[in-house]
Amino acid sequence: MPKIIDHEAYRLELATKAVDVFIEHGYNGLGMRGIADAIGVSKSALYHYFPSKQELFSACTEIITQPSNLYGVAEGEVVPALKGEAIAAMIGVLDNRFQGEMALLLDYVRGKNAGEVAGDPLMNKANAQYLSEMENMVGESQANQAMALMLGGLLMRMLSGKQIGIDEITSWITALPSQEKGSDD
Repeated sequence: MPKIIDHEAYRLELATKAVDVFIEHGYNGLGMRGIADAIGVSKSALYHYFPSKQELFSACTEIITQPSNLYGVAEGEVVPALKGEAIAAMIGVLDNRFQGEMALLLDYVRGKNAGEVAGDPLMNKANAQYLSEMENMVGESQANQAMALMLGGLLMRMLSGKQIGIDEITSWITALPSQEKGSDD
């Protein structure tokens, strides 16, 4: 009897494995053959599910920007309800892969001008998802400032050898005056 494969589940599995490969090697670090080798499949199998590296990277972006992955909660678990806990959870998840994510981001946008970056659908998707989550926590009028504090704080944490604590970065964001939803800690 032929083997029954859930193609969508297998596609998701391949993209999930590729997330770590992109974080480790950057966007331009490996071609499809190298990615296939790193995740343990043949190049033809990878191409069967993802006709291009851009499509694979797009699937990885979709995975990494899911709310459960932004907060590090398992499927079916809820995001922390309290603003401070939700912000700390998001910062903690980002902190675990920040250096790789920043290297990947810089590699991905290398050679693109500002207009190309602004028009890139994957950049827009990731940015919109993070901003949406920040809006849920601190309100729309504070979301950009909260994002800047989070990313700037993570960069400072990385550059200082993690001398700045996640709780400190969280406190910078929770200290923003709340004028909209998400004001209760």
